[in-house]
Amino acid sequence: METNNNFKWYVTRDNFLSKEECEEIINISNKSNKKINEQRYLDKVWKVMQLSNNLYYKFDVDGIQLQEVKYYDEDTFEEDNELHSDFAAGPDRTDTNTKLTSVVFLNDDYKGGELQVWGEKIESKQGRIVILPSLAGHKVNQFYDGNRYTLITVVKGNTFK
Repeated sequence: METNNNFKWYVTRDNFLSKEECEEIINISNKSNKKINEQRYLDKVWKVMQLSNNLYYKFDVDGIQLQEVKYYDEDTFEEDNELHSDFAAGPDRTDTNTKLTSVVFLNDDYKGGELQVWGEKIESKQGRIVILPSLAGHKVNQFYDGNRYTLITVVKGNTFK
């Protein structure tokens, strides 16, 4: 049996994207229904997710499968106190191929809105990327005094490898 002594429930990297890159992604997403197909951003996220996977997770991954901007409006957001997983999340969903999830904070001009992974809160900081195994329980905490933009990416691979 092989063990992974380097496993972490999440890893972060500050200044992954510059302020200008974050603003550009928000502008692109507002024009393209929240989907991001800019190859330079896909490549950049894929490289850091591969590195994180090689260092901490050791999953069998194939590539980026989804990349979208998640926009939360402070007036309509309702905090869900339940943690969720991106791996087989829900009774009617059997997704055993989603391996890693990344969240890039595109803005931080609001209060609250931390990403919570299990019991730990990760502060919103523009340009910060958070990478976590998709099976990790996570949620967005309540926020106010602004709207929240994040770039969400998932990486998939063969089931249970």
